[in-house]
Amino acid sequence: MFRIAICDDVKEVCDEIKNIILENKELQNEKIEIDIFNNGETLIEELRENTQYDLIFLDIELGEINGVEVGHIIRDNMEDYTTKIVYISGKNSYDRQLFDVQPIKFISKPIEEEKVIKAVLLAIKISDKENKAFEFKNFKSTVKVLYSEIIYFESDKREIKIVCVKETYRFYGKMEEIKKHLPEFFIQPHRSYIVNYKQIKHFKPDELIVFTGDRITISRSKRREIKEIQIKYEKKRMEDEFD
Repeated sequence: MFRIAICDDVKEVCDEIKNIILENKELQNEKIEIDIFNNGETLIEELRENTQYDLIFLDIELGEINGVEVGHIIRDNMEDYTTKIVYISGKNSYDRQLFDVQPIKFISKPIEEEKVIKAVLLAIKISDKENKAFEFKNFKSTVKVLYSEIIYFESDKREIKIVCVKETYRFYGKMEEIKKHLPEFFIQPHRSYIVNYKQIKHFKPDELIVFTGDRITISRSKRREIKEIQIKYEKKRMEDEFD
């Protein structure tokens, strides 16, 4: 089941997006469930009840709590870095702080059917990739961790530490072998670290800051490479967001 929340203070906008999704032929084979919220407060309350959504269409210009604040509550307070967010707005310009929430797209009003469907298909595609897991042996048991839950790997001699959203694991292995089995959105800024690009909150010339607040060193020899990777990903993200 792919769960979608639509949050806009205009009921007609919520109904329009819902009908576009449910009536689209490309999505007929997907099992989709949609909930509607007309303010940020009720959406946050539902999320705090541990309701999980794969995708949230979120109006920027909400009432008392606007969409920017809701996005930061989801990312920073709830530490939810996996739910996909699509911002909706009647404006064509966006504040830089929106990008800290890492939305996958922006959709302008009036709503265009094609852009809604592209957003849903992109969210499904990303979720399918992230729902694959990294597998390793921890003592005598085999552990599987979703790629989306991994923040970074850190090596200390023969031991590997995996820092995840909710837990930290340790096992014996080699970084070069681990890198071979990871998707391309994992990058290596230092020989002792492999980082999930999607878990990076800030880039600095000599370090990365992930959503947990941990600081990952970028080695001098890797700085140019990491900068090029950042430019490539940000360019692609901008193209996806405004496509």
